[in-house]
Amino acid sequence: MLSPEQFRNAIYLDFEGEGKKQDGTVPMPHMAGLFRPNQTGKTGKYICVFFDQKWKPASNGISAADCGAFDGLFAELMLELEKENSYLVYWTIHEDMILQKYLPNALYTRLAPRMFNLHPTAKKYANRRRLFGPNESAKKRPLEDFFAAMYSKRNPYPPFPLGAAEACRRIDTASANHKKWKNFSDKQKGYVKDLVAYNVGDCRSTWLIARRLGNVYHQRKKQAP
Repeated sequence: MLSPEQFRNAIYLDFEGEGKKQDGTVPMPHMAGLFRPNQTGKTGKYICVFFDQKWKPASNGISAADCGAFDGLFAELMLELEKENSYLVYWTIHEDMILQKYLPNALYTRLAPRMFNLHPTAKKYANRRRLFGPNESAKKRPLEDFFAAMYSKRNPYPPFPLGAAEACRRIDTASANHKKWKNFSDKQKGYVKDLVAYNVGDCRSTWLIARRLGNVYHQRKKQAP
């Protein structure tokens, strides 16, 4: 378990892509969002990286976006995490699976001690507090449900009815047909903006849940005899 200070100094990761296929394979994600909390408060700085160079026109339409290589991004992050003695925090084992599958073994092995999966701690907390009702388990609950239960007074992040997988496929098509952002239709631009907004929401939600959990467990540790 990380301390409140470690959660605040962490980098929050969320991938978007087509997800696991019917045959069980997990394709390379299309993008990664990264959120760095400010030293005070609940806000921070968000950036995202698109891994397919064909998405370069889409990245030109999003101020926080860039195109880059998957390995290169995580090699830079690993150096930053080691230098700052900080952690890469993510919501479920899915991010770990992606990193283990697509990073060189040496890079993954070096990065692994700096990785923290928040989901097991969040499930334990939710079940103990019965956040989803007296007879409801946290098992199989999505991130949105945890955030709504833990921050009931905050407005939820906007839903994404289209879904990340379908948005990625439509952005693939738009990027193949148009080499400049200005040539994307309004609907195609909307796919990109909505995908990034959805990713921002996931990154920020993970940070806010981590913040709550860090404070709760820190207080419990202080009160222990």
